[in-house]
Amino acid sequence: MTCTNGRKSPRIPPHVPPCHDFHIRRGDSAAVAVRFRTVTQEGATQLLDLSGSDMTLHIDWPGGGLVRRSRDGGLHVEGLQGTVEWRAEPVETARLPEGRIATYRFIRDVEAGERRTLLAGFMIGVGAAAEGGMNDV
Repeated sequence: MTCTNGRKSPRIPPHVPPCHDFHIRRGDSAAVAVRFRTVTQEGATQLLDLSGSDMTLHIDWPGGGLVRRSRDGGLHVEGLQGTVEWRAEPVETARLPEGRIATYRFIRDVEAGERRTLLAGFMIGVGAAAEGGMNDV
């Protein structure tokens, strides 16, 4: 996976997305929320307007994966706030492999046909999930 740690430098091409890893307790309900920002031509930071965008979350691991799309209701998008949220169910998080194995990408599709990965990294499964998707205590 090629991405940056969030800091852009002149040596990193502009098409390389920033990286961030998420730790998810396997078998738990989880909300993964991301607020996207952009830099204006003047160098100021502002929220990225996601209005009119279709957002997709791809999570891949050897032998499996998940895909959630905003157009199907799998992701909640607040366009003007620049936020995307995946409200994961216990059965979904239980499927994540334990450890730093699963990779993810948040992808933005706009009406003009542009497709861009906004964020990528690892979706790290923490703990052993019980059958049925719930963790025992």
